[in-house]
Amino acid sequence: MLPQDAKRNPDSYSYPNGMLNSGYIAGVLRNNDPLKGICYIQQTRSENHMLPIHYDPKKSPIPREIKEWDLVMAYVHTEGAVEGEDRIAKLKSIRFEAPNFMHMGTRFRDDFMKKWGAAVHAAAVDSGTPESVQALQQMPGEDNDARRDSFDWRAMELNKNASNQIRIAGFIQAKSLERNRKHPVDGTPINDRLVVLIRQSKDSDHSIPVRWYGRNLQPLAEKLARGMPIIVSGEFRIDVKAISLPDPETQVAEVSKIPFIQAKDMPAPVSPDSGHIKMIPGWAAELFKGHGSAQSEKPVDQDRAELFNAAFVPKEGKTDEQPGE
Repeated sequence: MLPQDAKRNPDSYSYPNGMLNSGYIAGVLRNNDPLKGICYIQQTRSENHMLPIHYDPKKSPIPREIKEWDLVMAYVHTEGAVEGEDRIAKLKSIRFEAPNFMHMGTRFRDDFMKKWGAAVHAAAVDSGTPESVQALQQMPGEDNDARRDSFDWRAMELNKNASNQIRIAGFIQAKSLERNRKHPVDGTPINDRLVVLIRQSKDSDHSIPVRWYGRNLQPLAEKLARGMPIIVSGEFRIDVKAISLPDPETQVAEVSKIPFIQAKDMPAPVSPDSGHIKMIPGWAAELFKGHGSAQSEKPVDQDRAELFNAAFVPKEGKTDEQPGE
């Protein structure tokens, strides 16, 4: 568990592998399972996009006073993993607490005051309760749909810079650029997608997938090289895709969910004395093999393909299918 004094000193928890790795997620607590050490933080009306947060129930438990549907904030570290044929990002919380007003948008203030207004007028029965306030006293019950509809999710959308923030620094393990993409349904052109694996540990399978979306990402992709140390700011998101036709009765389709980090801006290089990478690990040397040689022994395209396969193909030997936008 992150002590209160350590919380005031970000350096004490922001470099778990000697490299910058910090973040925080704020939203509505959902589906907490202490036995499995996982909960979800909901930031939009869509439950498919709830953000999974892993935690150690002994070292970093959720405070008892924070219940289902309460607002919660998690201080997190980001890890990478291979799940089936997909590269995913995983967040592990080192501390939970109630969020403060800086994590909420301006609409939250209005909703907050309205709810307190209902309670205050109810307590002062002699003052006469306005009809508009009486309506606010009809608080949602245990029904999930009613509880979800009671929130103004735009309150958190308006302040995502404070409620969904991930910062990581590390070495580029591999990159993959997809250009001239088409929408799978109507075939219209959609943005390029650049996926970069940022490595912070000896096991390359734990490299963190970071995505960029844009009209032309080739100039950026060409500037990034294997082994290059970079720093990235982004958001934790879920890529949701339907993998079957909707059920005739429920009209609900089965979906796949791929957690990833979406970059908020362009990556920046990390200089050796910047402090973002405090320790240069021995395994980083393998990423620099071949750098500085006069000429590559293999054609560039072949070399890039092999680097991609080494990083993105799971050990079982199956090629990764890149998730859609």
